[in-house]
Amino acid sequence: MRSPRYALLAVAALLALPLVAPATSAAPPPEDVCGVCGHEFEQTAADLGANVTVVESELDVRVAEAGSSRWTARVWVDERGAEHFAANRTLLEQTVERTYESGYTVVDNPRNLSVTLDERLVVVTFTVDDAAQRYPGGVVVFDAVASDSADGNPRLVADEVTVRGPPSTVVTHAPSGASSEGNRSVWTAGETVLVRDSVVAFAPDGGVASQTATAAVIRWHGLEAAAPGLLEFALVPAGLLALVATGLLLAGRHLQAALGDPNRVTRALAVGAGLYAVVAVGGGVVDADFAFVLAVVGVLLVPQVFLTAAVLLAAGRTNGVSPPIGERSAGVTVAAWTLVLVLGAPFSNVLALLASPLVFLPFGVLAGADHPGRLAFPAVVVLGTAAAALPFVDQVGLLLVSPEMLAGHAIVTAALGVPLFTLGRRFGDAASSGRDASAVATATE
Repeated sequence: MRSPRYALLAVAALLALPLVAPATSAAPPPEDVCGVCGHEFEQTAADLGANVTVVESELDVRVAEAGSSRWTARVWVDERGAEHFAANRTLLEQTVERTYESGYTVVDNPRNLSVTLDERLVVVTFTVDDAAQRYPGGVVVFDAVASDSADGNPRLVADEVTVRGPPSTVVTHAPSGASSEGNRSVWTAGETVLVRDSVVAFAPDGGVASQTATAAVIRWHGLEAAAPGLLEFALVPAGLLALVATGLLLAGRHLQAALGDPNRVTRALAVGAGLYAVVAVGGGVVDADFAFVLAVVGVLLVPQVFLTAAVLLAAGRTNGVSPPIGERSAGVTVAAWTLVLVLGAPFSNVLALLASPLVFLPFGVLAGADHPGRLAFPAVVVLGTAAAALPFVDQVGLLLVSPEMLAGHAIVTAALGVPLFTLGRRFGDAASSGRDASAVATATE
């Protein structure tokens, strides 16, 4: 019997060919944290006929315990710009108002807006409701800077931004590069790195309890923000895999006759991968976008195919009398897999994308041994789907992975997982039979 390893290597090379099909998507412009502290203010003034240059700027945000906030921007402009504004205060007010109406600022509808001019210093103050959320443990999260999923990372053009929490609180979480002291988080242009989910958390103190509560809140807050997009990306794949998992638990024993030969299944995988590559390459001639989708999904599937084939080939050398994995090992594997998916998010998506079929094997063992842990199978595959989709929810610019791609990925994951589950069930049956035989032998002695 010839080994399919060379066929698998050839298929892997073919799967990489469709990557020549590019995909483009325009990224939205980033939103400015301050608004009047830089280019947007200058551009708005120019549109109104005034030549203004911002020389220096700073923003101070004071967050109340109830979630409201007061923002104060201090902007020093050049002398010519100051002369324009001094001669026409209406021009100054219009410039400020239109800057915040542009849609390119974090705050789009400031309330109680006021503008003053003192020589070259422009002071803009306003209030923002619901700029922060209060969570259990006394944790207050300032999330007004966190952009919507359709926007890029917020832009920090102010020389310095200071976010002050409620009195008697301390900063327990801040963006990378920010300096914190007491209830103040200071962001400096060129040093502080802002991303779409940048938030500042304040807690009653900096103790272990507050730090633990903050870590839990930050994780929950991120899931809340990602929930709509996650539902879009993961609903169909999760439903499909949950349905397959439930079907395997109910009727998996009937598949053992059809999928009992690991070597035959491995050869079928090689043929299927080859057909997939042919379709992807051929599709590129007709539709480049279609070929790109197949190429991305194919590249994500290559590790799954190889891992599945490796396990099946290794299993082909066993006779099932002495199973290489038992109930206890299967239970530990499932528990470790679940913990990694939860605690490692969003980075655990690499594991979920590249190795999801492997978790079918230990669940097959548990099912073959009638272990109660087998009932967690649908929930764990749903969790894996969510972990795989999470980093793709906020894609901006080049759209590499779409919901349709993840759905296709889930279909093949299920197809690869079925023979692994069947193999695991055979191991579980063997372990259970051996245990029963040992128990009978002991009872007859």
